[in-house]
Amino acid sequence: MRNNKEKKHSTVIITDKYSHETKVFNINQKHIANFRLYKRVLLGLACGLILLLTGLLSFIVREHFQKVKLNTELAALKNDLQDAASKEALKNNKIQQMWNKLNLADSTLQKIEKYLDDRNVAVFSSKGNNNNVGGKYYPADKVNFNLIQQRTNEITNILETLQSVPLGLPHEGNFTSDFGVRGNPMSNSGFEFHPGLDISGNTGEPLYATANGTVVFADVKGGYGKCVIIKHIRGYETLYGHLSKILVRKGDKIQTGTIIGLLGSTGRSTGPHVHYEVILNNEKQNPIEFLSVK
Repeated sequence: MRNNKEKKHSTVIITDKYSHETKVFNINQKHIANFRLYKRVLLGLACGLILLLTGLLSFIVREHFQKVKLNTELAALKNDLQDAASKEALKNNKIQQMWNKLNLADSTLQKIEKYLDDRNVAVFSSKGNNNNVGGKYYPADKVNFNLIQQRTNEITNILETLQSVPLGLPHEGNFTSDFGVRGNPMSNSGFEFHPGLDISGNTGEPLYATANGTVVFADVKGGYGKCVIIKHIRGYETLYGHLSKILVRKGDKIQTGTIIGLLGSTGRSTGPHVHYEVILNNEKQNPIEFLSVK
């Protein structure tokens, strides 16, 4: 290397030891003098860039984890809100089901009352108002839903049972002879056991079945005259005697209130009436006991 003071340049000669090719470079001495400064500046820039990149990377990583954490918290909050909404919906649905069951129970009670009232059977009443009532307040959702379901089923079973138990009378009229021992109406002397209830009326008036069941007899039966016997559940049977006309046949399925015949005076009778019997497990029962529910 040789100095050129006038031009303030230095000549640098580089020779390849293999090819012996020579290259000459003129370099400003100011650059050579400032080489260390350039190196320090470049080193500082490189360090600054590294620090900047490190800080940027740290910021990106921190922001990423903050975003992940925030998304996790948002997802948890969303799940909590959905759970709360589901629980509220479930609660409201449970309350609605409860009210539906209560309405069903009330409707069934009203059917029971009407059924018994139509049979002229003494009934209780489920109707009421908000006067003269009270008690400690409990939220509706605290009610035992299973108990309501159980009571609703019981009330429904009561209605089904009532419809198959002979209640009320087959005809509205005066009682002309009660159940039990009575004087002989044919000879007017001596006594006899009367196993039913005689209800007077006009010939041809309709007679109604007092419960659901199946006709097991529909024909003439000795002193009963034209007679219908209906078999019900739980061992019950009902007998209707002295009919002027039979309107059902053996094997017919009968519903409560079905007209099974017309009132008359056939058989051993002193005048138009219906002889009505209630039989339980082959034992004659007093029909008067089936005119009220205890």
